[in-house]
Amino acid sequence: MLNQYVFNDVNELIAHLMNKLDNPTPLKIQKSLYFLWAFYTATYGNIDYDVSENEFAQGTRYPKELFKAEFEAWRYGPVLNKVYAENKSGQFDDLKDTWVPTTANEKEIYSFIDDLLVQINGVNDFGLVERSHQDHAWKIAFKGEDHCKMDNKQIKQDYIGYVKQQAEF
Repeated sequence: MLNQYVFNDVNELIAHLMNKLDNPTPLKIQKSLYFLWAFYTATYGNIDYDVSENEFAQGTRYPKELFKAEFEAWRYGPVLNKVYAENKSGQFDDLKDTWVPTTANEKEIYSFIDDLLVQINGVNDFGLVERSHQDHAWKIAFKGEDHCKMDNKQIKQDYIGYVKQQAEF
């Protein structure tokens, strides 16, 4: 049976972020999680395996989501409240990056994550905040206060649109 998530424990991915980011601030970790989840869900998580001429139809399937996400629209963009609380209490101080991909799919996902992290790493925290504020899902959820629930389906739709725009170039 196919796993729903690549990471059943988001802390495993957070440890990888802490290892890969030059300056893993709380904002950069939150925005990294958001952009990674959104782009993964719109690409690997959006493959239609039922189409017979699809090159993925016969192969191993990718999980639909990178991790279980419950994003909230906060003033500085999308946030996973549980991650925020754990980070604030110091629970990430001693995380060790132990994720070692073993299957071809895991290696592909690892490459996807690291490629996107290179781009994220090159943007300062508030550049990432500004970019996240462009997303329709954040705009419709944010009500001027923290803890406004975001719709994962809307996030996915936003990013399917972004991926299609990029494919047209």
